[in-house]
Parts: sequence; C-alpha cells; structure tokens
Amino acid sequence: MKEFFKGLVKDRQSILKTALFGAFILAETAIYIAFIAIQVPTHADPIYLKYAGILLCVTVSAASIYFFRTDGITMTVALVFTAVSDLFILVMNKYYEAGVSTFIVVQITHFVRIYMISGKKPYISIGIRLGVIIAALITFGVLGKLNALIGLVCIYFPMLAGNVIDSAFLIKISKKYILYFMGLLFFLGCDIFVGLCEAGKIGLSIIPANLDFFAHLMIWLCYLPAQTFIVLSVNNAQYKPFFLNKPLKSAAAAETVSTEGETKANEE
Repeated sequence: MKEFFKGLVKDRQSILKTALFGAFILAETAIYIAFIAIQVPTHADPIYLKYAGILLCVTVSAASIYFFRTDGITMTVALVFTAVSDLFILVMNKYYEAGVSTFIVVQITHFVRIYMISGKKPYISIGIRLGVIIAALITFGVLGKLNALIGLVCIYFPMLAGNVIDSAFLIKISKKYILYFMGLLFFLGCDIFVGLCEAGKIGLSIIPANLDFFAHLMIWLCYLPAQTFIVLSVNNAQYKPFFLNKPLKSAAAAETVSTEGETKANEE
C-alpha cells in the first residue's frame, strides 16, 4: 500500500512539473513574440514587458525548489540577483555600478553551481579568470579609460565567459546540461551586444548609426532565451563539493536511500 501511494505522489509530481515548465515555455514564448512585435515596427522599448519575462523566470525557479531542492535554491539565488540587476539597469536606467555588481554575484552563483555539479577543483579556472581580470584592468588603466563601472565590467565579463566555457564540460556528465550551456552562451551573446552598443560612451564607436537599433534589439533577442534556458536546466543534480569527501545528496538520491532503507527493514 505504501508503494502504491508513493507511486501516486510521484505521478502527481511529474504532472505538476510538466505543467509548470510547459506553461513557463509558452508564457516566455508569448512575451518574446510580443516584445518583438512591439519593438521592431515602432522602435518603442517595452521595458515592463521584458522585465515581466525576467520576473517569470524568478517565479518558476522558486517554484522548482519543490521538485529540485538544492539545485532549485541555487538557481533561484542567481535569478533573484538577475532581477535586481535588471531593475537597476533596465527599469530604472541608472545605478549601473550597482547593476553590474549584482550581475557579478549572479556569475559567482553560476560558478558555484558549475563546480558543485562537477566536483572538480576550480583553482585553474579561478587563476585564469583572475589573470584576465588583472590584464583588462591594466589595459583600461593605461588607456586612461578606467573608472568604477569599467572596473566592474572587467570583473564581470571574464566571470561570464569563464562560466560559458566551464559549463560546456558539464555536458560530458549529462546531456541535460546542454540547456545550461546554451543559456550562458546566449547570456554572453547578449553582453557582447551590450558592450558594442555602449562602447561609444568611452570613445570607441564600433556600431554604425544605421545598425544601432539592430544591436539593441539583439541584446534582448539573446537575453530572454538565455534566462529561459538557464531556468529549464534546473534538475536533481547531485552536488559534489570539492572540499568535502562525499557528495551532497540530491532529492532523488535521498529518496532512493530512504526507499532502500525501508525495503531492508521490511525484509528483516
């Protein structure tokens, strides 16, 4: 009888999970199509519609904690700081230093997730990132372009690029991390277009005036799918902190151990 009710609970959870993520994909697709339909013909920027898409990502990520526990919590932390960053940069259109600072927290959270899943020691990755950050800071300093915002960007961008590269290696562990890699790759693409659009502010005009609208459009054509893919990558990952001798139990692993224990007890 116990096994019967456990089966019912699992089926119920599976249905709820499918419904949650299915509705999420449909809603994000609708928002994506809607903002393109508004922005392309009118050149108006539907800021609140775009931000609604990010808040939806936060909501679904928080709801995923019910199914995925540890990984859901990690993902929700990253998405909450993402929403805070977008509040500063997109909605308020000021406090850029604060926005980039919280985006750095987002990338640190993704870095932690990547290495908790892989269980590998991150020292080489940290060393390379620090080297790139120092080189970027020195370069902009020598050019006389270094200020607080540029300094924060010099920290943020290598963190994001490093996460894209490191997440690609998770695909060897499981194909389900393709979505995570794609999400971070689109994230990088978005910020490349941000950099191209904002370069003029430090005297580096890269985008011709006739392509400026297209470049700004590409930012969100990449960004909303990026956050959607990242949310969809949440799963019952078994975290394996490199500083511990044994992995943390995922929800699925804990349930398996519990079931095995009950079976043994029944046999005895």
